[in-house]
Amino acid sequence: MSSPLAPLPLQEGGIPVADDPVILGFGAAYLFIVVLIGVWGWMQTESTSDFLITGKSVGTWVLAMTAFSVIQSGFGFVGGPELVYAYGTTALWIFFTAPIGFLLTWIVLAKRMRLLADVRNVLTLADGMYVRYESDTVRGLTGLAVIVGVIAYLATNLAALQFVMRAIFGVPVIWGLLGGALILLLYSMLGGMIAGVWTDFLQALTMITGAVFVFAYALSFGGGMENISRNLASADPNLISPFGAMGGATTAVLVGVAWWILFSVGSAGQPHLITKFYMSRDMNILKWGAPIAAISYAISSLIAFSAGLSMRAMVEAGEIGETFSASEVGPVFVLEQTPSVVAGLILAALLAAIMSTSDSFLNIGAAAASRDIPRALGRPIEDDKTELRVTQVALAGLTILSTGVVYFSDTLVGILGTIGWGFFAAAFVPIAVFGLNWKGATKEGAIVAVLGGLAVNIVFSALPMALEVAGLQGIADAIMTFYVFPDVFPVGTVALLVAIVLFVGFSLLTQSRRTVPSDLHALLER
Repeated sequence: MSSPLAPLPLQEGGIPVADDPVILGFGAAYLFIVVLIGVWGWMQTESTSDFLITGKSVGTWVLAMTAFSVIQSGFGFVGGPELVYAYGTTALWIFFTAPIGFLLTWIVLAKRMRLLADVRNVLTLADGMYVRYESDTVRGLTGLAVIVGVIAYLATNLAALQFVMRAIFGVPVIWGLLGGALILLLYSMLGGMIAGVWTDFLQALTMITGAVFVFAYALSFGGGMENISRNLASADPNLISPFGAMGGATTAVLVGVAWWILFSVGSAGQPHLITKFYMSRDMNILKWGAPIAAISYAISSLIAFSAGLSMRAMVEAGEIGETFSASEVGPVFVLEQTPSVVAGLILAALLAAIMSTSDSFLNIGAAAASRDIPRALGRPIEDDKTELRVTQVALAGLTILSTGVVYFSDTLVGILGTIGWGFFAAAFVPIAVFGLNWKGATKEGAIVAVLGGLAVNIVFSALPMALEVAGLQGIADAIMTFYVFPDVFPVGTVALLVAIVLFVGFSLLTQSRRTVPSDLHALLER
């Protein structure tokens, strides 16, 4: 019988080690650059505003690249190929949908979020929601929802980080997780968001370049799309059908549509994305951000699409053995099927991507713990320096919790990513998108919507996972009997739709108590 503290299957992979001085050099150089950026960010950080929103100093290209890279990161490189490899074209409903999400988010929120930062002194999403609804309860619930979502989504990136550390440096996967988490914590405590956005920018350019090379090598490895399609169809025609093979033909249609909703509409509820609008230098630079971010994401997604399909096709054709898990498809392909320079470029960029994206998660989560929740409880930290230090301490707690989720979980990286995304989408699409575009939104609607979205996600997603880890599979199964959808149908989509209905319904019922702060009237009419 294994020890209860023994790492579960997610940490027991057989990912190959590069054992290549070129790849090792790229990885070491990138880590060194990331640390230097962190030190530079620390030297530039004098206030909580600098630490959380860069003091409103970001330009068009940096903003767009940061927005794209915080969405892609470890989920796109490890979770993406994993889902494509396991379920075929089902996962493409994520990667073909997310670019639409950038356009939608920019249209409904970019100018409003930036104006909010000018009208009031807002640093976090909870700050903005407090201003809109004039409710400490809304502020506190927003902060709580941020913390819950951050733990799930940060776990996604740490799960990817352990594989990348293994591939580049040859350390055991579990030490890749623990060592990577420590490096991430030090980097985040040093540089804050100033370091994060510039690391995002650097890794975004690298990932876009590397994605083009990976796409070309993947098509060549699989013998072209015609041969890839033929091999996949001979094994399972659903793998290349419009909706893929997740749960069978009928269920795959439902999952595809659900992911379309979750990753297009749900983009506007991702706090690590929408709070980036606070950072913009001025309103004019927002104009071109959406197409730049959308196109960049689409190009980078070629990694998941091509590597996942070509590797599955070659396994089905018997050309290669399946000596790896689905979570390892991306790193295995890059290590074994691309030249050292390309592999080094991609893996090093991914290392930076995970660091910078995780830095964004840690910053918004720590700010919720040190700023949003204390203010909601009427006990704000008045001294700015003290608030900054408490924020940095909160980073450690969130890193430890997220590392624990990865250590004890055997959930696929890609599924962890959709869970985190779903937490954020359900909690924040109603109160942010509707709240900043509809004068009829009320604090009662916001409160019920956040509670409802959190409840659905916790009861049908987080709680069953925790019970399984605790060995209480029977209770987890009993809870899921109340989930009327197929098991693979994303809980986040259900939670999002429930939250929207609750928000609109309760706002309409409480119209007599609606209030719009006088200085926000012009903002809501834009």
